[in-house]
Amino acid sequence: MFISAKISECDFNNITYPTPVMGAAALARGATGRWCEVMWAGPEWIAEHPEVELLSRDEASKRVEALGEYADF
Repeated sequence: MFISAKISECDFNNITYPTPVMGAAALARGATGRWCEVMWAGPEWIAEHPEVELLSRDEASKRVEALGEYADF
């Protein structure tokens, strides 16, 4: 699951931006059921992967809560 976010680096393309840019945070579920940001994607990576659905924090929180799990982002 990905959420729109201002980021300062892209983990996928190994880019550090001089100022924050609009990108995405990749979310993952930990062993305890807690969902949190684990990687960041820059606008270049997002453009290369149009199949990735970007959610708002609110939309992602609702999806996580619907699973009975905890959103920590």
